[in-house]
Amino acid sequence: MEKRTLGKTGWSLSAISFGAIKLSRISLNECDALLNRALDSGINFIDTADCYGDSEEKIGQVLKKRRREFYLSTKVDERDRAGVRAKLDRCLRRLRTEWIDLLFFHDVRGGEYERIFSTGGLEELQKARQKGEITHIGISIHNNLAMMRQAVESGVFSVLMVAYSALDEDRLTADLLPLAASKDVGLVAMKPLAGGRLADIPAGGWDAARFHGESPAQIALRYVLSNPHICCAIPGMMARNELEENLRVGRRPRKLSAEEIKEFMALAVEAGKGFCRNCGYCLPCPEGIPIPDIFRYENYYRQYGLKDWAKEQYRALASNAQACSDCRTCTEKCPYGVSIPSGLKKAHNLLMHP
Repeated sequence: MEKRTLGKTGWSLSAISFGAIKLSRISLNECDALLNRALDSGINFIDTADCYGDSEEKIGQVLKKRRREFYLSTKVDERDRAGVRAKLDRCLRRLRTEWIDLLFFHDVRGGEYERIFSTGGLEELQKARQKGEITHIGISIHNNLAMMRQAVESGVFSVLMVAYSALDEDRLTADLLPLAASKDVGLVAMKPLAGGRLADIPAGGWDAARFHGESPAQIALRYVLSNPHICCAIPGMMARNELEENLRVGRRPRKLSAEEIKEFMALAVEAGKGFCRNCGYCLPCPEGIPIPDIFRYENYYRQYGLKDWAKEQYRALASNAQACSDCRTCTEKCPYGVSIPSGLKKAHNLLMHP
């Protein structure tokens, strides 16, 4: 298995690591077989989150005897001292471990970045690090490039988790990723298949013979790993065939040819038409609607099965899709042809359903 160094942590991680976001959709026995197979096959980094259903509990149950064989990360969505402390205690309990290697502030957006510092959340994690409960502090940010730069330049975070796929090339590659590398901030690529969109390129549009016999998902992963600043990709997995398909990428590292990149990007662009990249170019909305967040919650509901969490997050918004006045300001700014007003209506109906 190819290994890469995760920034200032110094850890040598498997280039293909395990995203546990979909574990809530399978049984404990299936999870046991899948995670143990992953470790036996050379994966040594598992990423989960407090909000990923019962993912933490399943990992804790099936891997407690192998805890020293892998690096473990989880995430908390609280920002203040008391909230962070409560969630960290819950994570440690559910994961059945005495320490967490990497604790992320999860999905930081809006004014939440400042709250990490001003309301004691960061200080609480720093204390936890001194006590040996966590080893490193990270931050995950989905679409705010200015916030990503701020986090990288702060010197506070060892790792930045970013949504990075062939559909995010234009946003991140030229500036942000090299900046993080120059600051020795480790980079973990979440959503390397763009929420499954890049794995679903129609068979009629895919000629495997032109890609060394590999699948769209495998080429999408190779594309992400072709960026030298990325330490690892964490595709979400819930089935043995998904794991084996992804493992072949890590076991047989190779650079994509210029021709492969050209052909794959053409297919990726086509697959990405009408697909929200969470880039935030549509903002600000005149009605104050957090458009990328709503589409992301819809994706969590549909693709990852986190239905209750997605509904909870959506219903907590100060302004939701119902406030859309169909002014079309967003569609004029969207570079990817997303039909935002109609998409918001569909998301609202889904996430407000009893």
